[in-house]
Amino acid sequence: MPKAKRAPIDYTPQFGAGIFRPKETVAEELAELDDDTTSNANTDTREAEADQTGSADVTTSRSSSRSRNVNGRTNERSNERTVERTVERNRVRHSFDIWQDQLLRLSEIQAERFSQTGRKPKLGELVQEALDAYIAKERKRTNVRTNER
Repeated sequence: MPKAKRAPIDYTPQFGAGIFRPKETVAEELAELDDDTTSNANTDTREAEADQTGSADVTTSRSSSRSRNVNGRTNERSNERTVERTVERNRVRHSFDIWQDQLLRLSEIQAERFSQTGRKPKLGELVQEALDAYIAKERKRTNVRTNER
């Protein structure tokens, strides 16, 4: 019989216990998750039974304008706002022209920041900072003419 060209694959971890968690820890966590899931399922079952006994006429009639599911949800849209507005800024992608000397200066600033912090910022982040500074400067500016420069 000819000899195999390759050795069989060894699936034991090569990097030691520093990377992988022990099997006992994983088993305990999975057992806790199973316990939580079981208790949540029992609670959901009790709530569903209470809904069915209290509103059996709504769930059985398909002709009603708003038929409820077992979870209490409706098939129709609500007029209520569910998502509240946040104060965080949304990122919008927009392409525009930039002068070559501006791009060169931005890349110099990018290199300076990389040498200072060890993290290379994206050019878009630098442009956002520049726009914020310009907008703040323009807000402070008044339309009154003065002789000062």
